[in-house]
Amino acid sequence: MFEWAVDMFGGFWHLCTQGEGQAVIFCRKKDYGYMMTLIAVCAYAFPDIKIITFEVMSNHLHLLLCGPADEIMAFFAMLKKRLQRYLSLNGTPVGLDRFGCPGLIPVESLESVRNQIVYINRNDYIVDPDQTPFSYPYGGNAYYFNPFARRYHDGRLGDLPILKRRAFLHSRETDYPDSWLLVDGYVSPVNYLSLDIGEGLFRDARHYFHKISRDVESYREIAGQLGESLYYTDDELNSIVYRICRRDHGGLSPAMLPPDGKMELARTLHFDYNADNAKIARLLKMPRTVLDQMFHP
Repeated sequence: MFEWAVDMFGGFWHLCTQGEGQAVIFCRKKDYGYMMTLIAVCAYAFPDIKIITFEVMSNHLHLLLCGPADEIMAFFAMLKKRLQRYLSLNGTPVGLDRFGCPGLIPVESLESVRNQIVYINRNDYIVDPDQTPFSYPYGGNAYYFNPFARRYHDGRLGDLPILKRRAFLHSRETDYPDSWLLVDGYVSPVNYLSLDIGEGLFRDARHYFHKISRDVESYREIAGQLGESLYYTDDELNSIVYRICRRDHGGLSPAMLPPDGKMELARTLHFDYNADNAKIARLLKMPRTVLDQMFHP
């Protein structure tokens, strides 16, 4: 599937806008909904681009696409222009300077593209404890290996009369497929996600589930490429701690490590895994005061 997609459509690319230093863009549910519909509209304008997955975060955007790089940048330019206009017309004139300078990273191997998909699809789950990698609504994650999500909708674009259709699309242009499924006030991603390609890059659903829930080490390289700070849940850090203990400390549990072993492991968690002092204290059963002296909070 990987080689076929590259031959048919061009290379795979991870487009990521900058979150650091960018003000919050999407404050309200309707803002997220607009962005979901806008991605559909822009994707329709560039049929040579295949959207493999994506995630809309509060102040930045991840997209994994397959297609020519120049077409992808033209697609993004259209998306940014329309987003800026929407924000200005709706009384939230947020500057998009940081958002408007996306990184476009080539993805050149099968294993790398798998890792990019799961990195994107779990993005909100890491920062929002009320989400799972499968529940966040503003991305492609909920549709992977989920036939129920693909069938769910509460209307079709063709059901809307012309004035409501224009209001829904935030545009006088309404020449889009009547068959587009709508969900919760926006165009469902099932209309424009290339799930046949995305899912075909994994052996099966079980393989995907393992990657998104267990293969946490694969995300570090991607975060480094994107210049993002990578965060792990407590459960993920706990599995990392026990793996390090098995590898470097003869299988001792974290609580049984000698003081110098705990200090070494604390430094690894702080510098290599971006763990804060509270998490390190919980995982290693260390006094918080000691950690605050080692790593100023």
